Amino acid sequence: MIGPVGSALPVGREVLIPGELSVAIDEGGIRTASGMLPALLYTTNGLERHGQREMVFAIARTGAPAPGFPLTMARTVHRFAAEGRLVDAGDVSVFGRPGVDIDERVTGFVYADPPAALPSTVELARPPLIALPLLGGETAVVQRFGHARVLALLGAQERYYPHPWWFRPGRAPVLDDAEFRAATMLSRAPAYNLPFLHVVHDGDRLELSVSPDELPALREAMREAPEVCAYLPGLAGTPKTYVWSPGQSGPAAIVAPGGERATRLACNFVLIVRGDGQPTARQVEDGFAVLLTGAMHARLLQAVEAGRPVEIGLPDGAVRSLAFRVGADATSLADVNALPPNMLSGVPAATTMPAPARAAPTPAAPPRGRIVLLTSEEQLRQATTPSELSDFLDRARRVVEGLFAGVRHHTEELMVEFRLAPNRPVRVRIMARPIAPPRELLVVLERQLQALPPPTIHYTEVAFQLHLPIGGSA
Repeated sequence: MIGPVGSALPVGREVLIPGELSVAIDEGGIRTASGMLPALLYTTNGLERHGQREMVFAIARTGAPAPGFPLTMARTVHRFAAEGRLVDAGDVSVFGRPGVDIDERVTGFVYADPPAALPSTVELARPPLIALPLLGGETAVVQRFGHARVLALLGAQERYYPHPWWFRPGRAPVLDDAEFRAATMLSRAPAYNLPFLHVVHDGDRLELSVSPDELPALREAMREAPEVCAYLPGLAGTPKTYVWSPGQSGPAAIVAPGGERATRLACNFVLIVRGDGQPTARQVEDGFAVLLTGAMHARLLQAVEAGRPVEIGLPDGAVRSLAFRVGADATSLADVNALPPNMLSGVPAATTMPAPARAAPTPAAPPRGRIVLLTSEEQLRQATTPSELSDFLDRARRVVEGLFAGVRHHTEELMVEFRLAPNRPVRVRIMARPIAPPRELLVVLERQLQALPPPTIHYTEVAFQLHLPIGGSA
């Protein structure tokens, strides 16, 4: 599609795997705050057959030869997708060794939704992902503190709202990992990476929202959350977004053209603390810290469980209420440039991912459930292989299915948490909802799961949860 961001001319097409994967290369212009930026766009064709959104790699032209790293990345993503390892907006890929052919400082990629119009000659069935290279410690900060914080800093650097969707070779890093970790209050808090969650500050109101499809994942995170927990949201599609870097004095935001008078600001985290103090919500860094009583948190969790809106009054502070609602945001600003940042008045992440797939299920096959990672995907990748992990999960499913077959129970979903480490037996924790199965069944289930031969694990402990729908038996 050729849109208002520029035009495109086809340069060529690289066939990487005949009949499976190719990459179209276009030359186009990107309209930025400082003028038209010549760029090369690499668009994949062949990932969608494995359920992976196609990808676009956009690189500003510098006079150097056309880079080859998008072709290498396309092969890598294709291989992972064929193994059932998919990525989406907000996910990150980490390099074992830094460097690509146009910049040796690149340590990984973050994936984001595209602008409304791409200067590309390729027509796609659904919007692709933008793959953005990260430099130095930017990758580690995305992993630990969320992609929205780094994307906002990139938006401030390029003066493009909400963030640039291209890579400019030679750009300066937007942060230093050690400095960022030492300065941010989130270094002391565990965190959940929830790119589907939107957190918006609107006057005296702080609003959390999620789409109906993602509501189950939010429920799961809030059930498991400790008393002090940070939630790392995605981009909220508002006219303003908070931005923060160490040493900054006071709140700041990047602003979309025409958005100067808008009251809604996207927040890049919300830190929720349960305690006995006076309930309050305070703007800090590029997000909010919220103190709730136990009863208030219970009300919020009940609303999330029921999928209904709620508004909780906060008597102390400039923000007077914390609201939750289910529904998509009305606006998207992914295709507009930003004004310069304006001053305004005023922990290991768990990633939900599909279960590793082996063969296409038949209609009669039992549910495979889903996997929630409690350690990073990169750590899991280094510790074991997809085939061994898939085999282990299949054996665990068969244990559960065999024990529950023909047993009277009222359990709808079973959560089995596994912790695996080198030269150590399998460690298991089991939870059920809404009603636990008979105790004697749980005891046998725990023992059989602990007795499973684990996959080969290297270097470190890995942890993940297997969530299986059971279906009650009257």
